[in-house]
Amino acid sequence: MVKRSLSMTIVALLFLGTALIQAYEVHVEDVINDPTATYKKAFSIDATSEIWNSTLDNPQLMGQLWEIYKFQPPYKVTKVDTGIHVSDPSGITGDIRQVGQSDHARTFYGTGTFDHWAVPSFFTANGVVMFEYRTDRDKLSVEVNIFMRGDNGISRFVMNIFSGILTRHINDRIDNNLKNMKKIIEDIANEPQKIRNALTGQLLNDFDEVFPVTEITPAESQNLSSNL
Repeated sequence: MVKRSLSMTIVALLFLGTALIQAYEVHVEDVINDPTATYKKAFSIDATSEIWNSTLDNPQLMGQLWEIYKFQPPYKVTKVDTGIHVSDPSGITGDIRQVGQSDHARTFYGTGTFDHWAVPSFFTANGVVMFEYRTDRDKLSVEVNIFMRGDNGISRFVMNIFSGILTRHINDRIDNNLKNMKKIIEDIANEPQKIRNALTGQLLNDFDEVFPVTEITPAESQNLSSNL
């Protein structure tokens, strides 16, 4: 029972794995300055900073596209007054909001809770996700930093005990999430009509509002005929 509980605790933490020189709210600063676990990765993406910023500024739309692509885990993303609410089948739930932005950076703050019989009710965690990026030739060079901190002493104690296992699981899950996120954004940048062909109703309207239709030549239209 204890082993199962701790395993689910580690899985639950993976949910938090959304210009850095700016003032944040006190609780956001606490996570950045005294994290229990961290993650850092640099990668490049074939998209403009304008498209990248538009995707980060519309996380609910990104969540709906994630469902269309059938990526795993199947996150459910809904809009709330302060940002977005996210859940997945394991019982992980969280609220994420943007707390900082500039032309070349976005920062998000998230709080995670868990609805599972094997996860202790006292276990909660907070996270800060920072994206910094710059144009590098024809691509965007991105660096993401993630800081996670248990919301109470017991949570931090458990996270520290299992720091090695936790770090490996965080790396695996976030690496996969970033890979899928990159795929969606590069399709938006290079094959937007392919995405439009898979959308209907309000979701299509929302996509066109964020990413307006541009003129497509006949040759480009033929290249975009494949399905998602």
